[in-house]
Amino acid sequence: MTLIAFHDGNGNSSLVVWQKCALKIDKNTSFVALTHKKAEQAEIALVWNSPKGRLAKLKQLKLIISLGQGVDHLWKDPSLPLSIPIVRLVDPYMSHALSQWVIAVLLDFLRDGPFYRLKREKREFCKLSQRETYQLKVAVYGIGAIGSVVANNLKNLNFSVTGWAQSKKPQLLFRQETGRAAFQSLVTSNLVHICLLPLTSSTKRLFTKDVFMKMPKGAYFINAGRGEQIDEGALLYAVGKGHLSGAALDVFCEEPLPDTHPFWNEKKISIWPHVAAQTNPETVIEQIIEAIQAVKSGCTPKNVVNPIQQY
Repeated sequence: MTLIAFHDGNGNSSLVVWQKCALKIDKNTSFVALTHKKAEQAEIALVWNSPKGRLAKLKQLKLIISLGQGVDHLWKDPSLPLSIPIVRLVDPYMSHALSQWVIAVLLDFLRDGPFYRLKREKREFCKLSQRETYQLKVAVYGIGAIGSVVANNLKNLNFSVTGWAQSKKPQLLFRQETGRAAFQSLVTSNLVHICLLPLTSSTKRLFTKDVFMKMPKGAYFINAGRGEQIDEGALLYAVGKGHLSGAALDVFCEEPLPDTHPFWNEKKISIWPHVAAQTNPETVIEQIIEAIQAVKSGCTPKNVVNPIQQY
């Protein structure tokens, strides 16, 4: 029997669902809440935003699996046992869902959705001139499992896409750039900016006031990476001053977003409650079981995280 210590960061409301999915593939799995005393006998931890210090107390632990494609939540724990391999989920269904979200908010902006919804409320039948979007220049920051799908789908919609990452990926067919100088060049030359980066020490507060104000006037910013990657006050300033046309945000420095946050008062900022791509137990449970079986067989599982790179 494989005992899995589980924590979903939401009162473990999904524990039963995850256990049912796991049992369909492997009858020898059992789930227990990470905070339960019994969890200290667990070999596997499947977690999101686990309590600080708790994983270090699991002395039988052989594998930590992030309950999502991001792993930055793990580094918040200063006692995280880095001697234990960490695996992140890579789910094509999540990549597909997030790509849909990016396309939806981008096209809504480009086709003046907010304007027409306002006119609908006022019962005013009027129109704006349609803007030219063919080969519109779009920068995608972060072209990993999710970003590469987003960039390819935008390219197929006839946008002029450039991806930015630490290193180029020869298998990807869209334009790619690397390095800080290239980042600055993309900031100044693209009208649409999409952040899909993992949160690391090098990407934290990457988008500052200086960066936002260097974007072309009228630019649009989309963030489904992590809230800490942007200076929220700087974004609010750039939008409020009319330098940026607006933004669509699915992630924030503090979640849930406090009801007193100034973002709520800025109509040009579209607010989504971290739902661009949600982990689906049905589509990822097989790779979780495969990772567990690999570790128990003495093999290296897929999608192991590099603790130095933090993704």
